[in-house]
Amino acid sequence: MINNNNDNIDTITKFLEDLQKLGKQLSITRDEQKVVLEQMMSLKEDSKTKTEDYIQLDNRSKDLQAILDKYSPIFNERMKWIKDINAKHAKKK
Repeated sequence: MINNNNDNIDTITKFLEDLQKLGKQLSITRDEQKVVLEQMMSLKEDSKTKTEDYIQLDNRSKDLQAILDKYSPIFNERMKWIKDINAKHAKKK
């Protein structure tokens, strides 16, 4: 029984650590996306949307958005699980 509890604690700890890492990675990706979009806007204001730089930035922006679209819902769903568990424990107290 004690070993099973330790396994559960290890699993939960790993889950929380992975969730925290995913949150940090998403935050970094959002920040990079903002920088890329700012650079694109600057080029657009200078009417340089046909340049190689703009095209590369556009592709990078699309890649970053794809990452955010894929992993943000997963992160949000798992954070909801944590909030639901916390709410259940708060009601028990």
